[in-house]
Amino acid sequence: MQTYLVEQMEGDDVITVRVVNAPSPFKAAAMSTDRHVTLRTWEKDWIRVTDENRGHIFAYCFVSNANPDTNGPAKAPKKSRKAQKADQERE
Repeated sequence: MQTYLVEQMEGDDVITVRVVNAPSPFKAAAMSTDRHVTLRTWEKDWIRVTDENRGHIFAYCFVSNANPDTNGPAKAPKKSRKAQKADQERE
């Protein structure tokens, strides 16, 4: 399993920090918060997951309803949609 740095964010401020061993950044975000997460859509409260070995940053937000979302990782700002889809397929 990969090790990820998971930060729960409020705007640009870090609220909590955890190091999580997980099979993917998406799972790391869900495991560290014990909540369902989805691709980030610019909410004030969000989760930043950093894969420090590869230099990738992923952004997630909390699912507002009770149904889990399985869309996979959000792209970092400079990551193409094609690369994001490839990340989803690897999971």
